Amino acid sequence: MAGKIDKSHTHFLRAVDGNEWELWSFSENKNAQFVRRLSTPSEVPGELVVSLPAEYTFTFPAWLASSDGAVIPEILHLQLEKRGLLSKNSGDSVVDYRVIESRDNRTLAIATILQPEFPKELAFERVKRFEPSAYTFALPQDRLVIWREQGHLTVAATRGRDAVTVQVLGDSELSETAALELKCIAFQLESQLLCERFLGITLWGEFTVEESERLQRHLGLKVTRDAVPPPNLPQIRSKLLPPEVSSLHERRRRRRRIRSGIGWLAACYVLGVLGLIGYIYWQRQVANALRRHIYEQTPTVAAIQGTAERWRQVEWAVNPKLYPVELLYQVAGLLPHDGLRLTAFEIQNGKVVIRGEASTSPAVFKFAEDIKAKSDLQMFNWQMASPILRPDGRAEFTIEGDPKIAKIN
Repeated sequence: MAGKIDKSHTHFLRAVDGNEWELWSFSENKNAQFVRRLSTPSEVPGELVVSLPAEYTFTFPAWLASSDGAVIPEILHLQLEKRGLLSKNSGDSVVDYRVIESRDNRTLAIATILQPEFPKELAFERVKRFEPSAYTFALPQDRLVIWREQGHLTVAATRGRDAVTVQVLGDSELSETAALELKCIAFQLESQLLCERFLGITLWGEFTVEESERLQRHLGLKVTRDAVPPPNLPQIRSKLLPPEVSSLHERRRRRRRIRSGIGWLAACYVLGVLGLIGYIYWQRQVANALRRHIYEQTPTVAAIQGTAERWRQVEWAVNPKLYPVELLYQVAGLLPHDGLRLTAFEIQNGKVVIRGEASTSPAVFKFAEDIKAKSDLQMFNWQMASPILRPDGRAEFTIEGDPKIAKIN
């Protein structure tokens, strides 16, 4: 019974007689459930597995003189090149290799090749993979199995329950010509030991009694008729992938990589913005904490500043180095033995004024430099105006020192 499409299941599409397609769904327990019929494969939403009709493939079975599975694909590839069925530049995606049986250092292997003319209706991006239609059935043992796909008669010959060869008959009906073609196929497979002796013929789908009797008469095999069974997902996945679909898959992977890269860049950008916001918020918290701390310490700082200011105001009275006699002593200690003398030494509101005269101007400048360099006098900023030269050659000078500490009003 048809139903809704469940995107969580595996969707499977196969061709039926005519131009329509059957959509099946495989649940987790792998049981196939019919969904509905579709006019075009692209109607399926989401990804899907497509049963590839036999008209788009060619099978080549052969016994190979090796039991080494690693070299089987290469040997088969050489056989196909030798028969002109495959070029040297053909990619791995257009050939699928399967091993049917190995015994006595010999291996029966099958190559399934994609036909060059691939239908455009099946070349779309959502196709996960293609499975040859014969491998999607539970085939009966040692029989010729015949069913219809898109108006063509398809025949699969089995060895045990494995399809050895799959091909499309030249006639669309089981006519005399089709019966003779089937007889040739069966004879060739048995003569090449590709198949054991066939036990019968199985017809799937709508076939007449007349067609059954015709086959039985020409091939001498028992013919049974049955409905087309539901599909199975093959345990061994096919590697067949047309170049058109492979190119679409590569584009999809490239788009995903680009989207992933953009997503990572966007995530990094968002994380960076969030980090910046967090950092700004943290800095604001730190600044607020500092402001609170400063506000809390303001009374203490104000008290300390007031105390320091009061100490600067009384420093002239308590610091011996600022006593007038001490200052005069330090200045007098810099006088040379002769050529320079002091005429006045005054302290006005903490400002020291030194007046004197010297025999030459250079002696005045040297005396001023000595006062500036004296460590005990560096609590003042010393300045001297240009000396005044008297007619007799002597130079009068005035040196002033402004205290770096609090002034006395």
